[in-house]
Amino acid sequence: MISDHNANFPANPPAHVQSKIESICELGCDRVNDIIDALERGNSVMETAGLDKTDRQRVLLELKEIMAVYDSNQA
Repeated sequence: MISDHNANFPANPPAHVQSKIESICELGCDRVNDIIDALERGNSVMETAGLDKTDRQRVLLELKEIMAVYDSNQA
């Protein structure tokens, strides 16, 4: 899902991270954007409970990429 814009992560997230991302996306754009904002500020959200800092960062990057594609398709 993530392109080569961040070489610190493998191309595909681990299954537990991918599962969280999919669950978050099912919540709709408004909630996804709220989660992105919270994670960017370093706040925790219940949707990422149980993930370590690296996994939360991966979720954030993936969500931002997903929303960038979604937003560009809405233009």
